[in-house]
Amino acid sequence: MLKGFILLAIAIVFNGVANVLMKKGMLGTENVNGLSATIKHYLTSWPVIVGLGLFALNVIAYTQALSKLPLSVAYPIMVSLTGLIVIGGSLLLFKESISHLQWIGFALIICGVILVAK
Repeated sequence: MLKGFILLAIAIVFNGVANVLMKKGMLGTENVNGLSATIKHYLTSWPVIVGLGLFALNVIAYTQALSKLPLSVAYPIMVSLTGLIVIGGSLLLFKESISHLQWIGFALIICGVILVAK
């Protein structure tokens, strides 16, 4: 079971960092119009490319974790702890603001995950 949690932790880090990189890669693309321009951007933006790679590695680590852990435990942990990484990236890299209600909501989610993981 410990190996399952280690694989889950790896998947969480890959997923969280991938989300932050995807956001970074899409900054300044508000005016990119059309499918071909969008695809060109995806293929030339290093944060998007690395993010896509990390998403692929996330899937590998997560499916391996699922072979050792119950889905009803792994998924809530995955989503909530990935959220922690994303919130950290949002605050530190993108200077996004998080309201008090959002913090309370996130704290409640973490409390729920702790109960689910028991």
